[in-house]
Amino acid sequence: SQRNNKILGGIKMNTNRINEIVASFTSFTKDAYHKTEVLPELFALQAELVEKTFAEGTETAELKIWDVERRLDEMNAECGGIVTKQLDAFKKDCKYICNLIKAEISGNRGEMKAFDSLSRIHGEHIILKNIELSNNEMCSELDAVVITRNGAFIVEVKNTSRNIFIDEDGNYYRTGEFLRWDSHIREKMQVKESLLREVLNAKGLADIPIYEIVVFTNNRIEVQNKCRTLKTCFLSQLPYIIDKCRDTAISFTEMNLAVQAVSEANIEKSYPFEFDVDAFKMNFANILVTLEEAKEAKQNNWFKTVIAFLYQKTVKYAHTAAALAIAVLSAFGSVNGH
Repeated sequence: SQRNNKILGGIKMNTNRINEIVASFTSFTKDAYHKTEVLPELFALQAELVEKTFAEGTETAELKIWDVERRLDEMNAECGGIVTKQLDAFKKDCKYICNLIKAEISGNRGEMKAFDSLSRIHGEHIILKNIELSNNEMCSELDAVVITRNGAFIVEVKNTSRNIFIDEDGNYYRTGEFLRWDSHIREKMQVKESLLREVLNAKGLADIPIYEIVVFTNNRIEVQNKCRTLKTCFLSQLPYIIDKCRDTAISFTEMNLAVQAVSEANIEKSYPFEFDVDAFKMNFANILVTLEEAKEAKQNNWFKTVIAFLYQKTVKYAHTAAALAIAVLSAFGSVNGH
C-alpha cells in the first residue's frame, strides 16, 4: 500500500545491525553435531530468539518460539504488514524447529522408559545405550544393545501416540483416517543386525545369537504386526521376553568380549544439521531490524507532523496577534489624533 511504501521509504536498512544480530548467536555455530548435542542446541536457539525479540526487563524464562512469532506478528501489524512475506517463511521454519524439539523430547522420553524397563531383566546382563555402528556401506543407530548369557538383543524404541500397522513385508505404517507409510522397519532392523554381526564376528564371537525387538512405549495404542520375522512388544513385556530367551548359553568371558567389541565399534559420529540455520538467523535479523527501523521511522514521522502542525498554528496565531496589535494601535492613534 501507499502507506507501507511511505514507511519503508523512510527506512535506511542498517546492515551492520543485521550482521551484528546474526553474529551474536552462539547456538548452531559448528559444522556437525552428535545426536546428543541437537536438543541442547535447539533449546539454546529458542532462548536466543526470545532474548533478541523481547525488550530488556521482559520476563522471558517461560517464553517459547511461538511467543517470538506472536510478538513479531504484533510488530508487523503495527507497521502495516511490511514484512508479512518474510514472516510467513520465518514461521514455517519455526514450525519445523518446534517439531524437531518435540521429536527429540519424545524420543528421549521413550528411550528413558525403555532403559527403565530393561533394568528389570533378572538374568546377568549389560545394557549399551545409543550405539552407532557403521561399515563402508551402511550406518545405523541402535537405541540399545543388551548382552546377556543367552545372546545379544537389539532394542528399537518407538514412542508414538498413533496406532501402528506392520505388513507382511515389514512396512511400518501409522494408522488413522488413512494409512501413512513411515519406513521399512524390517529392513532397518536387518541393517542393525548385520552391522552388529560384523562387530561380533570380528572378535571371534560368531556363535552369539542376535535377536531384534521393536518395543512400543505407549501401551494405549494398538499394534498390528503381520511380519512373522519381526518381534514387537510393549514395555511391560520387554524384560520378560529377554529373560525367557534361553536357546543358547554363552560364557561370561564371551559376554564381556561382546560388550567390549560393541563399545569399541561405537563411532559416536557427528553429522551436519539438516536445516539451514544461518539462513534462518539472517531472515530473523532482517525481520527484526526492518520492524525496529519502521517503528522508529513511524515515530519520527509522527514527531515531524506534530512539529509542523504546531508551527502552522503558531504562525497563524502570530499573524492574528500582529493584526490585532496593529488594529489596536491604529485605533489608539485615531483616538489621540481626535
